Amino acid sequence: MPTKAIYPGTFDPVTNGHLDLAERASQLFDDIVVAIAASPAKEPLFDLEQRIELAERTLGHIPNLEIAGFSGLLIDCMAEHDARIVIRGL
Repeated sequence: MPTKAIYPGTFDPVTNGHLDLAERASQLFDDIVVAIAASPAKEPLFDLEQRIELAERTLGHIPNLEIAGFSGLLIDCMAEHDARIVIRGL
C-alpha cells in the first residue's frame, strides 16, 4: 500500500527549510501533499493563491509532490487527500 503524507502549513512564504523538508520527505514517502492553509486569522503576507503559486515554483520539481490549498481542519484535508501521515519540521 503506498504511503501518502501531508505537509501542512501557511508557507508565508516558502523557505529553504520548507524546500529541504519536502525534498527529504519525498524520498521517504510515495506521495506528499503540501497543504497550504488559508489561515486568514494570521493575516498572511501573501494571499492563498499567491502562496500556492510560490510553492509550485519552489517545490514543483519534486515529482511525487502535490500542492493544495485548504481552509478548515487539517483532519478534513487529510481525509480529502487520503493521507495518514503528517510531516512537521523542527
